[in-house]
Order: sequence, then C-alpha cells, then structure tokens
Amino acid sequence: MAVFLPVLLFLSNLLNYLDRQLFTALFPVLGPAYHLSDAKMGLLGSSFTLSYLVAAPVVGVLLDRFSPRTLLSSGVLVFSLGMAIASTASGTVGLFSGRILTGVGEASLIVVGPRILGGQKGGGVRLGLFFLALPIGVAAGFLLASRALSDFHRILFLPVLPGLLLGGMFLLPFANGGKNLERGAECESPSVPVISRFSLLFLDVRLRTLVFLQSVTFFVMGGMSVWLSVYLTRVRHLSMREAGQTSAVALVIGGVIGILLSGYFCDKVKEGDSAGIFFLLSRTQFLALAGICLVLVADRRPLLLVGMVLSSGALFGLNVSLVAAFMRMSAPSLWGCVLGGGLFLSHLGGDLPAGTLIGLVSTHLGLKAGVEILLPAPLLAGLLAVGWQGMRESSRIEPSKPPFFSG
Repeated sequence: MAVFLPVLLFLSNLLNYLDRQLFTALFPVLGPAYHLSDAKMGLLGSSFTLSYLVAAPVVGVLLDRFSPRTLLSSGVLVFSLGMAIASTASGTVGLFSGRILTGVGEASLIVVGPRILGGQKGGGVRLGLFFLALPIGVAAGFLLASRALSDFHRILFLPVLPGLLLGGMFLLPFANGGKNLERGAECESPSVPVISRFSLLFLDVRLRTLVFLQSVTFFVMGGMSVWLSVYLTRVRHLSMREAGQTSAVALVIGGVIGILLSGYFCDKVKEGDSAGIFFLLSRTQFLALAGICLVLVADRRPLLLVGMVLSSGALFGLNVSLVAAFMRMSAPSLWGCVLGGGLFLSHLGGDLPAGTLIGLVSTHLGLKAGVEILLPAPLLAGLLAVGWQGMRESSRIEPSKPPFFSG
C-alpha cells in the first residue's frame, strides 16, 4: 500500500483547489445573490486566506508533536465542514464562517503533505505530482462554475461528502504508505525554541528572498483566483461559459506542464547548489511575467489563451520550486516551522491583500486598471529580487564547480 498515502494526499489536494476556485469563480453569481459589492467580494476572498495563514504556522509547530495522519485527517474534515456551511449559507455570515473554517482545514494539508513527500528521494517529482491537483482542481472549479449558474448552492456542496470520506481514510492503518507516521517528524523534534525556528525566515537572506518571491507568487495567483472570471466577463466581454472553458484549458495545459517540469528540474539541481535553485526560480518568474503581460495586451482570444497557459504554467511551477527550495535551505528538523512560517508570511503579504486591494482599486478606478497595474508590478519586483540573490549565490561558487545541473 505504498502508494495509498500519496493518492490520498493528491485527492484531498484536488478537493482543496477545486473548492478554492469553484467558490471564487461563482463570484459573478454570488455577488448579486447576496448583494455583495466588489470590495466585499474581495474581503470574502481574503477571509479564507486570513484563516489559512494564521493556521499554517500553528500546524508547523503541531507537526513536531502529533501524528501527520491525525493532522491530515482533522484538516480535511474541518475544510469539508467549512464547505458545507458556505454552500448552505443564507447570508453573508454563513459565507464568511464557512470560508474561515475551510482555510483552517486546508492549511493542514498544504503544510503536512509537502513535509511528508519532499523529504524522500526524488522529492521534486513527488511534490510535482502532489501539486498536480492545483491546475486540475482549479480547472474543474472553473468548469463546474460555468455550468452551475442556476443552482450554485448544490454545486458548492458537491465536494463535501468526498472530503468527509477522505478525512476518515487518513486514519486507516494502511494509510501510512509503509512509513512510520505515528510521530510528528521523521527525525527527533528539535530542541531549538519555536521562536528561534521561525526567526530563521528573517535572519537567513536566502529564506527571506524565498518568502518575498512566494508572497509575490501568491499575490498574483490570489488576484487571478478572485478576479479572473470577473475580468474576463466584465472587461473582455466573454460569457461565463467562455471564461470558464478558456480558463480551464489554460490551467490544465499550462499547470500540468509547468508543475511536472519544475519538479523534474528541482531534482536536477545539485544538492547544496543554492545558485542553481535561484536561477531556476528567476527563469520561471520571467515566464510568469511574460505570460501575464500577454494576457493583458492580447486583443485576440488565441493570444489570450497562450498568455494564460504560459502564466499558469510558470506560477504553478513556482509553487513546487519554492517548497523544494525552502526544504533545501533548512534542516529537516525545521521543515515544519519553515514551511508553516513561510506560508504565513507569504499569504500575509500575498493573496490575503490581493483580492481586497484589487477590489478597492476596481471600485475607484475600474477593474481594468486594477488588474493591469497590480498583477505585473509584483512579478517584476520578484524577478529582480530572485535574480539578484542568484547572482550573489553564484559568486560564492568555485570556478571549477559548474552550477545548476548535475550530471
């Protein structure tokens, strides 16, 4: 049953990302139904992120003390409960409560899953397979939203029962994938105080750069997640069905290719080659910026699709590369706190303000201005930061030691 745990992780992550995108893709319907302004819709999207980022470092600490299976099961059950509450909400209180619970539960999955998979040989590829759920789940969310305009309550409830089933399956005796997952870590819990472990994210310049780049990535992905459907329908004048189909095709093609390539290239970077990791990140960041710019300037649907494929592939690929980079640049005993703390800081400066900020700019200057200003600018800043750090790391490499790829 060695593949049982990775399959459970993939399916749970699939529901995670399906729920995230399904909810925000229905904003054009939820807005009128619940009388939500653009600013309030942005706040609703950010409420999920706020609960998620607060829960992430807590899960990182708990990972040193409790069984990963217990944390995974609890997390999946909690986010399933949140989905159920949001899908049956009669007002904004129910919507916000459901999204907050969903964020708390999903934080457990995203911290614990990579911690289990990334520490094994070929961790880049394993992480890539885990994050394949991202484009597939997001695309499924777009497609379901485009076909569920008349009964959005029923379609929002769709992931709930599978989520409850998967949450219970993590507790089955053979759900450990042949590994000892009854303790919170593969190695002994570190004696370093919790505050000191989290402080590495501020003291280590490489980790600081990774946090900044992850914040940029999350900001753009969060902004696109909340506002892409509205942008395509309101600014580009696509129908809900056309917007959903275009987004789904781009996310699946770009996401699958980008994630698998990122996992492969992460494993090709030599152990200890920090410059190689940063140059891999900078090249992926450049592709993301190029793709976003193409989306914003494309005057034909085929070019729009190409831009969405390129940007989706690069942004999704960055998720894999960044998780692998965090784990490469910290000790295994610190992975829980580094991953959880990194998620907290990155969401705090990334997708938490993204939805609300674009909503506020949209209210005052129009959605077109909000998207065209607030998506490319952070990507450019991230590209400059990671490129600069890559050059710094490269200057430390001996001339006889070729960087980046091994063998």
